[in-house]
Amino acid sequence: MATLQPKVKWAERPEHVYITVEAPVKKPNIDIQSNSIKFEGKDGENKSYVFEISLFKEIDPKESKTDFTGRYPKILLKKTESGYWNFLLKDKKKEKFVETDWSLWKDEDDVGEEEDVDKFGNFGGMPGGMPGGMPGGMDFGGMDFSKMMGGMGGMGDMGGDMDDLEDLHDHGEEEEEGKNTEKTEETKLNSVD
Repeated sequence: MATLQPKVKWAERPEHVYITVEAPVKKPNIDIQSNSIKFEGKDGENKSYVFEISLFKEIDPKESKTDFTGRYPKILLKKTESGYWNFLLKDKKKEKFVETDWSLWKDEDDVGEEEDVDKFGNFGGMPGGMPGGMPGGMDFGGMDFSKMMGGMGGMGDMGGDMDDLEDLHDHGEEEEEGKNTEKTEETKLNSVD
């Protein structure tokens, strides 16, 4: 069986490198060293996916994590030195199978003080299969919906007297009839037909 090289997408922050391996592998073997990553695994059809890369700078293998709960395996690398690399590969050359993950990319100016790495994958977040413990990946970051709904005001129980709305409707029809007769000549002049 042929060995395939999966697409490797990456993005970075001052403290971390985010890697997504686009291979439908559930339990790959990933060897994370201080300056390299080796990946191999098989999908449901027994196709083998393999790659090895030398990293641009050193990372801390003990603080780096993997996540196999999503569609594709994810790797979160902890940098030993804070800062931007601007390259993933040691030799700075462009490999066809490595590309920037623009969905995760942030410019240095756009990165906030507290970057939530758990939004990238399930790296020790709460149980439930998704970051934050919410099924289906719906993490609302502690948003209190009861306060939000309470601030909408004027909604009440949505009951009330519907007769008021009918009166408004009748009044509006009377005004429309008057407007229609006044604009009849103008409508004829501006008509295309």
